[in-house]
Amino acid sequence: MSAPIRRRSWLRRWSAYLALAGAAAALTASIAAALQVRRVVVEGAAGAVLHQVEEILTATVGSPTLGVRAEELRAAVLREVAWVADAAVSVSLDGVVHCAVTLRRPVAVLADGQRPLIIDDGGRILGEPLPGVPLPALELVAFAAYPDERAAVLAALPALEAAWGDRVRSVKRLGPRDVAISFAATPLTVVADPSRPAGLADGRAVLAAWERSSPAPVRRLDVRVPGRVAVLPAPVEGGA
Repeated sequence: MSAPIRRRSWLRRWSAYLALAGAAAALTASIAAALQVRRVVVEGAAGAVLHQVEEILTATVGSPTLGVRAEELRAAVLREVAWVADAAVSVSLDGVVHCAVTLRRPVAVLADGQRPLIIDDGGRILGEPLPGVPLPALELVAFAAYPDERAAVLAALPALEAAWGDRVRSVKRLGPRDVAISFAATPLTVVADPSRPAGLADGRAVLAAWERSSPAPVRRLDVRVPGRVAVLPAPVEGGA
């Protein structure tokens, strides 16, 4: 075979190789583009919470889907968005990050500052009220700096309400073990140790006996000392 013929054959082979390599590169680029995160879908949240979750997830847009870890995104959402109790995150090969959010249950309003803050049943501060979500009926006062005491009071709430027989409307912190409790249907304040709900049952019995024997209404009961109930009557109109 002559040299010119061998040269042409070599050129044809290399041209074919280059064409195949170019096609493979183009296919790889197309697959890479197709396997990028393109969209974020969040369910179960609205307003500020929705925006916070979306902000975390949209940081993955443009990243290869195979390199995005759903468990890492879930951990980031739970860490950075207080309102979120749980998040189910998935990343599909067609480029969609999907997040189904479960919100924490608001149980009380923390009324220590100019703006109320919402807390959940564990005493965790969730943030400002969400639009369209009714404010909880329970109010905690002076507990902002005491997360453990917040949690303890909320945990004791069912026993306190059962002992008194009425729903608690507000709890104000007076000291490490002292609170002033206001009930929904009782126009007085009960000073108590929240770890001793039995004291409220004693106070309720004393209040009933007082109301049977005295015309003076009661302003406050103090049931902090076991076995004793201190009664502070309200001033009587027209009295000296």
